[in-house]
Amino acid sequence: MSSLSILIADDHEVVRRGIRTLLEARTEWRICGEAATGRDAIEKSRKLHPNIVVLDITMPEVDGLQAIPQILSACPDTKILVLTMHDSGEMAARVLAAGASGLVLKSDVGRDLIRAMHAVEKNQLFLSPAVTRIIVGQLAKTSKPEYAHGDVTPRELEILKLLALGRSSKEVASALNISVKTVDAHRGSIMRKLDLRTTSDLIHFAIRHKIIEI
Repeated sequence: MSSLSILIADDHEVVRRGIRTLLEARTEWRICGEAATGRDAIEKSRKLHPNIVVLDITMPEVDGLQAIPQILSACPDTKILVLTMHDSGEMAARVLAAGASGLVLKSDVGRDLIRAMHAVEKNQLFLSPAVTRIIVGQLAKTSKPEYAHGDVTPRELEILKLLALGRSSKEVASALNISVKTVDAHRGSIMRKLDLRTTSDLIHFAIRHKIIEI
């Protein structure tokens, strides 16, 4: 089994040590480096090309939101998992729009970090449950979608919204009273029409084009 290389970026040594302890319990995961500033995280990502960067959003020199696109520009195959104290839909939207693959609240690191790492490793998006609840609660405020792909059908748009909230095909099928096979067929059609490859791409698209408003 090939090892997963991880860069930990947080300006507090105690936090980095705690994250390292959690992650090193997995023998298939390897900590390739640590960074104490946003600039250091960018430079070490360019040098080390980690599979995943665990990145604090509040960093000196260059903050996490500014660091995300710079890391991804230099290392397009690297995934970024953001840590934050801010349990808001707005922060989640900004993080995902910047290109991150997930967000974990610092208060939930002990419970959620390992699950988040597994999800991100599989090209899935992860949001701490508390943040997901906030997003769901704000869906009623969703504005009319603004995007240039008019061939997406109303049913596909319904499914797109649910998938963008992290719902599984089975959950979407139950919510819309259709079969899982039908959901998967619509998912494939949506991905082709919008030229998307992964679920993370789909979620980023939905936020960027205001298909879901958070």
